[in-house]
Amino acid sequence: MREPGAPSTGRETGAHTHSPLPVRTALAAAAEAGGPLPELVIGDHGWVCGAGQLGFEAIGLADTDDPALFVGEAEGSVSVVVPLDDAVRSDYYRPLTRYVLNRACLSQ
Repeated sequence: MREPGAPSTGRETGAHTHSPLPVRTALAAAAEAGGPLPELVIGDHGWVCGAGQLGFEAIGLADTDDPALFVGEAEGSVSVVVPLDDAVRSDYYRPLTRYVLNRACLSQ
């Protein structure tokens, strides 16, 4: 993450979390408000494992040096894990993103 106002080099990676707390908070708030709950959660390490442990269908992009999602898939709480390098610029994964969204019938 960059300091506010710092110039971008165009080489920064995306922010991600290893904690399940943000997704659990978001899902709990949606449930308490009576809002719709997702049928599928797509996210990083913490979000996918957190949602999967709560019984939501979850797929995630997993850094190959971080075993949490692979363990979650082996245990059956994560449906699909796509291995990748999270130190690579996100725009390099645009073809993969299109493929996953098309296969899930979520593209526009």
